[in-house]
Amino acid sequence: MRMTEHVRQGEPPRGEVSPQLTSVTRLHRGLRVPMRDGVELALDLRRPDLPGPLPVILMRTPYDKVGGHRAELYERFAQAGYIIAFNDCRGRFNSDGVFQPYADEADDGYDTVEWIAAQEWCDGNIGMIGGSYAGQTQWFAASRRPPHLKAIVPMCSPPGSPWQNEPILGGCFMLGIAEWAVAMGARSWQTADPGSVLTGPQPYFDTLPLAAVPDSTGESPDWWREMTEHPTFDDYWRRRSYDNHAEMDVASLNVTGWWDLNFPGAPSNYQAMRNSRAKSRQKLVIGPWPHWINTHRELNGVDFGESAIIELNDYVLRFFDRWLKGVPNGIEEDKPVHVFVVGANEWWAEDDWPLPDAEDMPLYLHSGGQANSLDGDGILTLEPPSMEEPPDSYRYDPADCGARPWSLHDGPIDDRPGSKRNDCLCYTSEPLTEPLDVVGWITCQLYASSSALDTDWHLRLTDVHPDGTARFLCRGALRARFRRSFEHPEQLEPGIPTLFEIGMDACGVRFLPGHRIRVEVSSSGFSRYDRNTNSGASNFFTDDTVVVAEQRVYHGPDQASRILLPVVRRHAGPAND
Repeated sequence: MRMTEHVRQGEPPRGEVSPQLTSVTRLHRGLRVPMRDGVELALDLRRPDLPGPLPVILMRTPYDKVGGHRAELYERFAQAGYIIAFNDCRGRFNSDGVFQPYADEADDGYDTVEWIAAQEWCDGNIGMIGGSYAGQTQWFAASRRPPHLKAIVPMCSPPGSPWQNEPILGGCFMLGIAEWAVAMGARSWQTADPGSVLTGPQPYFDTLPLAAVPDSTGESPDWWREMTEHPTFDDYWRRRSYDNHAEMDVASLNVTGWWDLNFPGAPSNYQAMRNSRAKSRQKLVIGPWPHWINTHRELNGVDFGESAIIELNDYVLRFFDRWLKGVPNGIEEDKPVHVFVVGANEWWAEDDWPLPDAEDMPLYLHSGGQANSLDGDGILTLEPPSMEEPPDSYRYDPADCGARPWSLHDGPIDDRPGSKRNDCLCYTSEPLTEPLDVVGWITCQLYASSSALDTDWHLRLTDVHPDGTARFLCRGALRARFRRSFEHPEQLEPGIPTLFEIGMDACGVRFLPGHRIRVEVSSSGFSRYDRNTNSGASNFFTDDTVVVAEQRVYHGPDQASRILLPVVRRHAGPAND
């Protein structure tokens, strides 16, 4: 397959060594912060031995604020002249109240920020930092627009809606949240090893109905039981969402990795903030990392080179120096977006996200009706079908759908074990003769039908190396009932071909000469996601009636299933096989 000319080399985000103003910092424990409803939250401080008042960097976490006390990053920030505040979320560890994931983080975040701003040791300039849930607490606080919140650094944060990724992607439920519910079922950790949570499938993931999964290990928390009563996007979920980016006036540095569990969060929040009054103060960094960012240059046997690890802490400190201290370090004049392009193994510095010069290139699905497994006859081409082709079909049995291993530490795993099954359709391009750079969001337009009233469609994009290794790049998923709306589900008409628009995560990859592009289509994302029982029952959380479905994928002139790849065409740069 011959494509185009390609790509330029850029640079990673640039930090500066902020001067150390003191080597002495002190820990102050046991502060109590009153919320508007009378609940008090626990707060600790690490304060530099400097005259005040000083700017403050706040971390709000459900994972125990004590974990931040010894972190080298926060010690360094304190030595650079910042007070670091560590806050237990409501109902967690030393804070009062009841923990309900995300439900109270907006008001609690606002109240905590403004309480800090009123203290004599704070100069009125407050930033926030943290990853995963502690990244999301920043966005919830920002959504209430506290006057003294000037800058946030959310790392690996989910997007604004729980139905965009975590806990639900396209209507499919992330089973790891059931494990998380077990671990977070009381005020403190309910596991001897918190670091093991979300690192692999659990035996109880097989439990049906989905609502009973945590109960199989003990009593589930009240918030889990309440959540399972809301199988559509309703007011329950709206309380746990934010979408008012246009009203926010805060600088943000969004950091994630291509294989981050919460990947859509950073780029989607960055995009939304570029339409806000703070649009010139937004930054985005995407590296070749999983949920634990910027820690290893190698992932699943793939070495991304020395540049995969960057001086991220320097960049974060430079960001805070500009927006909390007013240091004229020119960071706002730097390119706002830095992405690492896998395969080229280089950083690109870009003007925006999505990349302004990326153009969608369609690749069409074809076969002779036997695309089942990686040994089937499914192909991808630039040309749409010119005549009718037999549809591909497979049998999806929720009780026998296989299970792909997964972990929040995973990256470009070899996808071949899962794609050897006959209930996985594979469409593979010819070997490329030139490099092809694909950077951005991916979309699939899938014409398909099911014999069931409801079912799932799961997509995976892989980079097939000359030795056959199929490196996983990104995924997409859609529960068919939600094809038009998450608020108003609609059952399928059994056997009727239907167009499904399936948004996938983004990727940043150079497909090298000799490599092939593969798209996998199946009806199961188990054990990362729950299984659709295919019954069409109104509440998928409480349904345990299993129906076997006959699935078909179509590819003809009037039903041209295709994937749209955002291709960037620039001059060729160095390639790494």
